Amino acid sequence: MQKELKQISFKRMNDVEFKVYSKWSVKAYAEHLIKSGDEKFRFKALKAAKSEFNDIFPDGTDSNDNYLYIVINSDNEKIGVIGYQKSPFEENAAFVTENVIKEEYRGKGYASQGLKLLINEIRDDVQEDEIYLRVNRDNPASLKVMLNNGGYIHHQDDTKYYVRIKR
Repeated sequence: MQKELKQISFKRMNDVEFKVYSKWSVKAYAEHLIKSGDEKFRFKALKAAKSEFNDIFPDGTDSNDNYLYIVINSDNEKIGVIGYQKSPFEENAAFVTENVIKEEYRGKGYASQGLKLLINEIRDDVQEDEIYLRVNRDNPASLKVMLNNGGYIHHQDDTKYYVRIKR
């Protein structure tokens, strides 16, 4: 099933794409943990990132309540990954878990369009009043994408903004 919105569409991630994504995601998250943690965490970051990834996606693309999509532009190029997870804590709630556009395609509106398309998908699937997102405070571009899609900062801590988007 492919959804379309102007310049982009997305499709469910397959097992081969998931394998590539999982290697990239674990490495990127480990690098983030190292950047945000103290020096002694450096040696444990990759193990922690793998463990968390496996907790979220124990069955790969078949993991319950997790939906990952490949973002495709109008030239049929795979330009990113976007996804959401139904909340394991709250009934009828969803969290946007991923909205990553490859570096060479950034700044062209793809992340904003992708989030808009994903929000519509979530609204069809989850009956919660708000959609939950979070973003690192050192990532103003992603925060702007969320705010431009109707988000507001619900609260923040030392490292993250917690954003919500009303249905």
